[in-house]
Amino acid sequence: MTTRPVAARAVAFAVPSRWSGRAVRRVRHDALWPDGRVEYDVSLVDAMYRGAPADYSAVAHAVADRCPELGPGPWIDEWALEVDGPGLPAGRAVDATEGARREFRPLPITPWRSHPRRWRFVVGSLLLAAGTTGLAVGGAVGPAGFLSFLPTVSGLALLGSLIGRHPRR
Repeated sequence: MTTRPVAARAVAFAVPSRWSGRAVRRVRHDALWPDGRVEYDVSLVDAMYRGAPADYSAVAHAVADRCPELGPGPWIDEWALEVDGPGLPAGRAVDATEGARREFRPLPITPWRSHPRRWRFVVGSLLLAAGTTGLAVGGAVGPAGFLSFLPTVSGLALLGSLIGRHPRR
């Protein structure tokens, strides 16, 4: 008989956050032992790690990748293959202290963010203004001239990168 489980799975569930009360996704791992018993909320490292990081990495990635947003994922054996196993028992309450907090996978539609063209224009203009002011006040000679030359060139490069670009739709 082996000292490690034959398969593991991830179970994702939502619990209210401790402070905000919003739903937070948590993931716990279950282990399936050779005698058919299921152990809940186990450490995946303790259950499936066999002394070689590459072996554990394949199992950990397979368990995490096949876990749905909410609910149980399939049973994954030590070769990172799906195997048959028992389902979730009916009526088992989910404890809010189980599992570890995991972020939801990114949505297929990316949320709005400020346009990178606007950022380049503002920063490029500020660098160009600071550099040309430094060159006008201190002159273009010596270390002060060189230190004024750097933001001027950086600002021109940022502003030049805006030329000829089409906005993404």
